[in-house]
Amino acid sequence: MREKILTFLKSTFSEADGSASASRVLAGSTILATLGWVTYLVLLNHALPDLGGAAMFVTAGGSLYGVNKLSVAIKGQGTDVKVTDKTS
Repeated sequence: MREKILTFLKSTFSEADGSASASRVLAGSTILATLGWVTYLVLLNHALPDLGGAAMFVTAGGSLYGVNKLSVAIKGQGTDVKVTDKTS
């Protein structure tokens, strides 16, 4: 069971070719930090805080992944876009 979980986590935070994806790791870290932050505030105040700031924080962190994928698509580099040279 542990091997399956580790395989899942590796595939979640890596690109199609198996290389690590910094934007996925940062987005996941942002979500975990936000969950910790909201949990801390709930335990401190005994009430659910306004989640507007948390939503903006997660959206900003998640947008890193989108910006990275967009830049790869525009540049035509990386594992997601395959460019073939037909000038031979």
